[in-house]
Amino acid sequence: MGLNRRTLLAVAGASAVAGCLEDDTADESDSDDSGDDVDDEPESPPFELRTVDAPESEAGTTTVPGEGQVTFLNPTRTLCPTSEGLIETIGDARADLESRYDVGPEGDVRFVSMVDPRSGPDPTEEELADWWEEHGGEWTVGIDENGTINDYYEVRGFPTVLALDADGEVHWRDTGGTGASNMVRGVERALEAESEAPDPEDANESEG
Repeated sequence: MGLNRRTLLAVAGASAVAGCLEDDTADESDSDDSGDDVDDEPESPPFELRTVDAPESEAGTTTVPGEGQVTFLNPTRTLCPTSEGLIETIGDARADLESRYDVGPEGDVRFVSMVDPRSGPDPTEEELADWWEEHGGEWTVGIDENGTINDYYEVRGFPTVLALDADGEVHWRDTGGTGASNMVRGVERALEAESEAPDPEDANESEG
């Protein structure tokens, strides 16, 4: 079973200073609202993410997490040196995993990076694609348009990396930058949890 999201955030929080912290201006303005939406149910996975036409990324939409997949999710920020530098490290982790697992948009593991327009620069799709190519990204990249995904996973610094199972449960997390070997172990932790999860079809058959 995955660790609680708040627990993971606390464990990883010490490394956040190495990255680019989130601008909390929007959160402060939200606190002045009348509270009419207090009773609204928060959104939950899967989330829809708008993707852009960039190296190894197709324009359109995808879901986070992917159905039946482990998703390595990377909330990132353009013009953040730590975020930009981590792309190469993520690529190294992806290459390592490819030697042992089915990695790709339809594989057992997929990689997704995304920017949040509310935090830092708000690039156009073309600008994001150029940035992606410049820094060597070679997997799906998208725009978390309303910050819904970042809010759900309580992302407060960039870059953040998370390993999610098919239900969106976080099994590993780091904020501020880490090594490829740690990323690989995080993905394998999520894969292990996914393999141990009960099959809904088996459960239905046992009830029949």
